[in-house]
Amino acid sequence: MIAISLRPNRNIISIILIAFAIFFGGLTILHAVPLAVRDKVANGLLADFVLTFPVLFYIVIVRPLKVSAKSLFLVFSVCCGLAYLVLPQQQRSYILQIRKLSVLAELFVIGYAITQIKKIRAAYLIHHTAFADPIYNLRLSMAGALGRSPAIKVLAAEVAVLRYGLLFWKKEKVDAQYQSFSTYKDCGYVAIWCVLFAVILIEIVPMHLLLMKWSHTAAIILTVLSAYSSIVFIADLSAMLKRKVLINEDTIILRTGLRWRAITGLDNIQSLQKITNDYTSDEPYLKGGVLKNSGNLLITFKEPVIVDKLYGVSKPYQSILMQVDDVDAFIACIS
Repeated sequence: MIAISLRPNRNIISIILIAFAIFFGGLTILHAVPLAVRDKVANGLLADFVLTFPVLFYIVIVRPLKVSAKSLFLVFSVCCGLAYLVLPQQQRSYILQIRKLSVLAELFVIGYAITQIKKIRAAYLIHHTAFADPIYNLRLSMAGALGRSPAIKVLAAEVAVLRYGLLFWKKEKVDAQYQSFSTYKDCGYVAIWCVLFAVILIEIVPMHLLLMKWSHTAAIILTVLSAYSSIVFIADLSAMLKRKVLINEDTIILRTGLRWRAITGLDNIQSLQKITNDYTSDEPYLKGGVLKNSGNLLITFKEPVIVDKLYGVSKPYQSILMQVDDVDAFIACIS
């Protein structure tokens, strides 16, 4: 069972590593070879971008994970765009010719995508009416319209990250029937986040300036990756502040920011144990604190609960160790 659940993650990691190998490895070779053979190497790299990688994407992702073959058009378009940005002028003219041949197919895919977006939006509004959880409502809506594949889960996770990272000022409504508890104050996560973010900025700026002297393309790539990493970092804090633990008369929604979520009935809670020191156990449990090994509350269930992680596979747990602010009030609320 474990081997099956880990396979999609291995496939996704494999295609990411292949992409980095082709892109960065190819660019390194292209800049290292003599000018006399650079044009031939550029032609080979162009073939890797527009042919080799899409074929590998089909073998590693589309076929084993049963992802829609229409995703190949998106991958092909991205590959052509990257090739146009980084390859010499002669290869750019080849790319323009290739794009002319593929434009009709891409227009068809764009039209199909627009119709699916309407379906996703309609399904999202229905789920949102039942319970306002943007991350999982989006995942359910996309799964209903596009299929329940690991790639769709990853895509929904990326959209959720962008939402919380780019729209971090947007408030998140909580139904009045729920009592909420935050999870980040007691461990000082905001202060830790600020220090780490400052360190990242201090390291990235001189690295960018250094790469500018070697390669403008590499500097642009680093800038894009740094910008995305900053969005992810901001999204983590934004979600931590907004996505609190919720309790009503018969249900409890446990979550720590974007990282994980579990929903169960109050009658399924077997025990609540306040943790004052480091907790260890021979029995498997979810380390669900804001900081990996932190936690001031151990919740044990009568029946295992399914924990949904942002990128990972859903998994049942009998116990969850997590951080809850004002843990005494939390225990009193449930008891």
